[in-house]
Amino acid sequence: MTDMTDMAGTAKTLVLLDVAIEEFARRLRLVGPGDWRRPTPCTEWDVRALVDHVVGANVRYQLLLHGAPTDRVEATRSVDHLGDDALASFVATADRMVACFHEDGALDRVAHHVIGDRSGAELLSMRILDAAIHAWDLARAIGADETLPDDVVAFLLAYSLDLDLGPRQDTFATTSAGVSPDASPQDQLLHRLGRHPNTEEIR
Repeated sequence: MTDMTDMAGTAKTLVLLDVAIEEFARRLRLVGPGDWRRPTPCTEWDVRALVDHVVGANVRYQLLLHGAPTDRVEATRSVDHLGDDALASFVATADRMVACFHEDGALDRVAHHVIGDRSGAELLSMRILDAAIHAWDLARAIGADETLPDDVVAFLLAYSLDLDLGPRQDTFATTSAGVSPDASPQDQLLHRLGRHPNTEEIR
């Protein structure tokens, strides 16, 4: 018998993926010719490298959901995914990735991620985290609106409570010190993921 509660939860999470993808696209549309070499909160990446990572991740998650071996997935990290039109590359790869998550049985599949085997449902949460947090990183880098949607923030606060990113922890910047109990939910999330939302350090 189908659990209607689980179905509703899955549908909501898939909607949050769409929202997170659009949050990144919204900032990417604002990137001008002089912005690509700006620094980002991910200190090893400038704006171009950050965007290339996110577009590349769209490709990696397609491979993961279709059972690609780890070495094939990881090989995409050395590829330039942006071409001549970063926005078009992002939109095209994001559309294909979202379609993969909607395939029958996709969330029950087991994928061979570099940090360990993950179900499709776990990959979905990971992708929402990556897209949303890097949307904030991009906004901070180019001086755009940094506000993330409340429902995405609430979901990621719950998801990241006991999150272990393994060897990819450094992808989410340097671990931050404790945050004030009076901080907004978004600031709590950002601090948890190594961001410093109340400073102007990279502008």
